[in-house]
Amino acid sequence: MAGGGTGGHLYPALAIARGLREAVDECDIRFSGSIYGLEARILPEENEVFYPLKIRGIQRGLGPVSLARNLVFPWRFFRSRWRCRRILQQFKPHVVVGTGGYASGLPLMSAQRRGIPTLIHEQNSYPGITTRRLARKASLVCLTYKSSVEYLHSDGWILTGNPVRFGQNIPSRRTARQKLGLPARGQVLFILGGSQGSRPLNRHFKTHWQVYTEEMGAHLLWQTGTSNYKRLSRSLGSEKGVNLVPFIKDMASAYMASDLVVCRAGALTLSELTALGKPSVLVPLPSAAADHQTKNAKVLVNHNAARMVLQSDLARGALERIVKRLIKYPDRLKAMSKRASHLAQSDATENIVEHILRLAEA
Repeated sequence: MAGGGTGGHLYPALAIARGLREAVDECDIRFSGSIYGLEARILPEENEVFYPLKIRGIQRGLGPVSLARNLVFPWRFFRSRWRCRRILQQFKPHVVVGTGGYASGLPLMSAQRRGIPTLIHEQNSYPGITTRRLARKASLVCLTYKSSVEYLHSDGWILTGNPVRFGQNIPSRRTARQKLGLPARGQVLFILGGSQGSRPLNRHFKTHWQVYTEEMGAHLLWQTGTSNYKRLSRSLGSEKGVNLVPFIKDMASAYMASDLVVCRAGALTLSELTALGKPSVLVPLPSAAADHQTKNAKVLVNHNAARMVLQSDLARGALERIVKRLIKYPDRLKAMSKRASHLAQSDATENIVEHILRLAEA
């Protein structure tokens, strides 16, 4: 399994691995990723065998740090490519599965050159650069959105959906709130800026949290991201009506405890929202490649399963107005929840696992 950098690429890989182990009694799975990505922390915690690569993606910024990283990129690239070859020689996998992110490119490329079957899973409506460049030589590409096809130079694709990180043991609303230390009654607003947090969302709620807690009467469950937690914790302290957390591992409980979710529009987040039928207000990341988060969000918005607020409109009070119109009316939230559930692709993991096993047996 090769992929990572962010939770959007890592957690589908973990879900696929879990599905493979449920389907096959003896299944030896190894993970490869970057020492700089989320996988370097999460995979050891999950007791997975992890082959770290000293690789970063090309930096888009023009600052001294970005320039320095780009200067050493060729050295890191060739060193990591050599390591990938060694891993494949020693492990001899039947299939290499890539779930995106810059760290998935070299293992996939090395496998394709050695004639090892490769399966790529693409989460976003606009495929990442790894998928676009390697899809033509992949044995199969599994897509979350059919619109991705127009960007691929391959006929070997199927529509599977996106695996989610939680299994069948979904807690009740009451149990979830107890686990997270949230009030048993009242409306809970879950703020989710992705696995690494969102600075614009954090800035907004740091300034306006009282609008939500006092004027709307909501309780905030707020995942800040690890790098932002200490600063926000010092600023807000232990304010009543706010639960600050750097990172939530038990996402099923976080979703089930909440009545409305304010979040980015990454593919994994949207798949989880639909899997659990959660109403949401989506704030797409404007710098995402080809604005794919806005395209992702429109899938839910066009089915009235979510509302969307542009990041540029946060300063104009757009988010407060929309949340207020929703959170005060449980019937509206319930209707959005039903529509979100209708968009769920609940068999994504099983479909992908089935195709991996076919490639392994070929």
